[in-house]
Amino acid sequence: MRVLYLMMRSLSILFLTVIGMNAQGPGVPVYPEGRGVKNQTALMEQAKKLQEAGKLMPMTMIAGQMSRANCVLTLPPAETKVLASRELWQRARGAHLRVGFYYLCTKCDKWHLNLAGGYAITADGAVATCAHVISPPEKMKEGFLIAATEDDNVLPVTEILAVNPGSDSAIIRVKAEALTPLPLSRDVTPGDPVWCFSDPYGKRGYYSDGIVSRFVKRPFMRKREQSALPSGTEVTAPVWLETTLDWAPGSSGSALLDAHGNCVGHVSEIQAMLEDPPLRARNKEGAATVPLGTYIVFHQGIAAAEVISLVRPK
Repeated sequence: MRVLYLMMRSLSILFLTVIGMNAQGPGVPVYPEGRGVKNQTALMEQAKKLQEAGKLMPMTMIAGQMSRANCVLTLPPAETKVLASRELWQRARGAHLRVGFYYLCTKCDKWHLNLAGGYAITADGAVATCAHVISPPEKMKEGFLIAATEDDNVLPVTEILAVNPGSDSAIIRVKAEALTPLPLSRDVTPGDPVWCFSDPYGKRGYYSDGIVSRFVKRPFMRKREQSALPSGTEVTAPVWLETTLDWAPGSSGSALLDAHGNCVGHVSEIQAMLEDPPLRARNKEGAATVPLGTYIVFHQGIAAAEVISLVRPK
């Protein structure tokens, strides 16, 4: 009996191992769980080699190009065919890049990566993202703007093509020749389903769905965005495209896709709102502790029309 038990146990372990190895469909990656430097070692090594080879754009060049208001590109036309859910995920993942800085920190004197999102809009290297994503980190002593593919290949950013801090939109160029671009579309309305592929809090490959809830004028700019503008600059309030999608810090600049695989906007802001003034729970002594009340999180994207406005056709 013991021999039979051991044979059955061995078969069970083998079965579970095989099932575990095939939990996902073909071509679906399994990401390492965790966030931060644990999952960035390979990217840091690539960035360091590119830096040592002189292939990363210095900050002096980046600063000199941040005033560019538009660029000349040929954008792919909007798609009209409705895609299956798996095709949408593939489209979103294929166009997604991580964009940000490889930089030396003034506080700890170590090199870090600070990456958010971006998405290809032409096959030859034009990538859209948020203006605040390409704004240098506050504690940066020295740094370089880079991008990384879903396959963990680091790409040098070679040029800032166009930036509008007021609309939190930017287009950069990366050194790549075969990106998978997303068409841009203005044809979007509340109630439309939307999808987002991003890396919230550095957790890779998070894919969520929701609907467009409303359009609203963006009422403010970040202080860092305001300080980067020349004195007296007038900024037209852009349109926020609010959704019920899930995202978090680290998702900024990631594309919002419609059912056809077009980009209708990108992640920009999050507003977490608690009832004002909040109620407070009290302990046995009657002292107020944690705040209570109605709570809601608004997820605000920048409409694709703002990115389109940065482009002049050839």
